[in-house]
Amino acid sequence: MAAGREPMRERILAAAVEVIRERGITAATTKEIARSAGVSEGSLYNHFSNKTALFAAALGEVTATARTAMAALAGSAGQGTVEGNLARLAAGMVRFYGELLPMIGPVLADPDLIAWLRADGPVQAQREAAADHAPDPALPPGSPGGPPSGPPGGPAAGPVLGHAALIGYLEAELRAGRLSAEAPLPAIAAALLGGCQQHAFLIRLAGPETVVAGARLPDDPEEFAEQLVRAVLAGHLPS
Repeated sequence: MAAGREPMRERILAAAVEVIRERGITAATTKEIARSAGVSEGSLYNHFSNKTALFAAALGEVTATARTAMAALAGSAGQGTVEGNLARLAAGMVRFYGELLPMIGPVLADPDLIAWLRADGPVQAQREAAADHAPDPALPPGSPGGPPSGPPGGPAAGPVLGHAALIGYLEAELRAGRLSAEAPLPAIAAALLGGCQQHAFLIRLAGPETVVAGARLPDDPEEFAEQLVRAVLAGHLPS
């Protein structure tokens, strides 16, 4: 029966991602998501325990690309080159931030919503909605009767976890002798991820042509990633 529901669940998730991407998470409504998915609004709750679960799952769909990229980076420690490994990550993160920024932009201006996210609000709301029933781990996270969706700490913890994962990769390369012993690993991680966010922000706000002409940065994610990694790693590779 779960397999029969899965196509509609995927369609609802895809619609939620698209609506949140276009309108931002605070302006998106379940009515608009249902219309985009071609289903009734009430049918959303056959697949997601509540609105919070749906929105958390939609953000999870987008952030899964970053988690996959970080996992691939961790597996590449000691293989290829540090520059090549980080360039692949950076190109993927530029695209990820390009999708994420318009979705969560309104959240950054809402201190109450940020406080709720930091306090693990999404997962807590899902637990309260399912308080009368033990979650079935065989069901998709966030679905009726299933476990809560999203990691502990809520979406607000995601950026910190990504930063920590990148530091973990850099530490592995340091132990392998592929980074200099004096390399400031947390700062390298911050500079790399911050550069990716800046590129996505400039492209979104000013447009590719202006970024190329004014910021003198390539608009192509791969080309930018290679330049960024060379700059971030300058002086931190063993001679």
